[in-house]
Formats: sequence, structure tokens, C-alpha cells
Amino acid sequence: MEAFIGNNSNVLLSRFKTGLTKTPSARKIVEAKKSLKHVKTNLKMTSEKKLDYLVKSSLGLSILLFPLVSQAISEVKPATNILDESGSLTKSSVSYLEKAMQKLKETSGTDVYFVSIRSLPFETEPNQYAEELFQKWNLGEKDVVVVLANKIARAGIFSGNGVTSLTKEMTKSIGEETYPFKAKEEQYSSAALDVSNRIVSILSNKGDPGPPTLIRENSSSNFKSAKATEQQRSKYVAIIIILLVVAFVVPMVQFFYYVKDE
Repeated sequence: MEAFIGNNSNVLLSRFKTGLTKTPSARKIVEAKKSLKHVKTNLKMTSEKKLDYLVKSSLGLSILLFPLVSQAISEVKPATNILDESGSLTKSSVSYLEKAMQKLKETSGTDVYFVSIRSLPFETEPNQYAEELFQKWNLGEKDVVVVLANKIARAGIFSGNGVTSLTKEMTKSIGEETYPFKAKEEQYSSAALDVSNRIVSILSNKGDPGPPTLIRENSSSNFKSAKATEQQRSKYVAIIIILLVVAFVVPMVQFFYYVKDE
């Protein structure tokens, strides 16, 4: 029995010593596993952050590009004569334009389509874009497309062969003079109405009122000539001299008068 206990105690003692010798390694292994787990967690968090960053960046880019996508013009002929893709026209001006174009169609048989946009496609002139829309919508000989480009404050017009009263000179003047007159001041609604009024007058055979003119006051009338200025100056000098004489002479006369009496 004693021998059995002694043998077992020796075994336990050797196992205890072995455990003591192996404890640092076991601790290192545990620490290594913890470090590896921590690294994996950090990598996972970094990947999630990168993914979240990419998602947010993509979302932001889509928001920035959304106005450009929404500005795309329909491939088919629109149901209305006024397309305000820029959102710069007031409700009252849109209503006025719609009524004016409807009345023009009833009286002359000409359909005029107004398209207001922020900017034109790359390397495209307003007249070219108006022609592209005309062809895309498959419009007729008595139809007209008017493109109002706000960013460059210019307009472009393209019409069918049946619209003879609207000449190239008139369309150029409307695009480069009538519309920019107020569009350059960001008064897009007023500029669109000016274009509409001029086109309606032309297509109704009432004549071309022409582009708006800037009335300036004659600046020369605000300035006097050198001769007039000199005459006016002489008058003021004479008045000043008279006042000075009165200011000195009158007190002296009074003084001598009182001294004489004494």
C-alpha cells in the first residue's frame, strides 16, 4: 500500500512538474490565439468599414448623377408642349406658355415645343440639339422645337419645312439676342416668355417685333460743358465777393457812425 502511494505520489509530482514546465508555452499559445483572434476581428472591422465606405461613396455618386439622368429627354413625342427639365420655369409661366402654344396651334396649325434644360450635351449647339429632338420625336413639317439652355443663356430653334415665316436670321436672333437678354440675369421665365411672344407674333403673320433693346440714358446730358461750368463758377465767385464786402463794410460804417456822434 505504501509502495502504491509512493509510486502514485511520484507520478503526480512528475505530472505537476511537467505541467509547470509546460504552463508558459500554454500561456503563449493562448496569447497567440487571442492575438490572432484580435487580428481577425480588426481585419473584419476594416473590411466592413471599407465596404461601408464604398457603399456610401456609390450612394453619393448616384445622388450626384441622378440630376443628369433625370434630365434625359423622352425618346417619344411629349404629350405637352412645355418640357421644363431644368425646373427653372415658374408655374405661372408654364401655364402661360401652354395656353399661348395651344392658341397658336388653333390659329396657325403650328405645334411649338419648348424644352428648358440646364445644360446641353457635350459639344452640342442649341440648334443641333433642337434638331436632334425634332428627329427623335418624328415631328411634322409644321412643328417647331425651341431649346432653352440655361447654363449658357442661349436658345436653339429647329422647324419643319412647312414653317416658312420663321427664317434662319430670325431663329438666330431669338437664340442669341432675345433669350440671353434676360437669361443672363437668370430670369429664365421672363426670357422664355419673350421668346414665346416673338415666335407667336412671327408665326401669326403679325411681323417680327425684333430683339429687345436696352434703353440707356444719354450720359452726356448729365454733364455740363466747360463754358457753362465756367459761367456758373463766375456767378458763385461774384456772390461770395459781395457777401464778404457786406460782412466787412457794414460793421465799419456802423462803427464810424457811432464814433462820430461821440
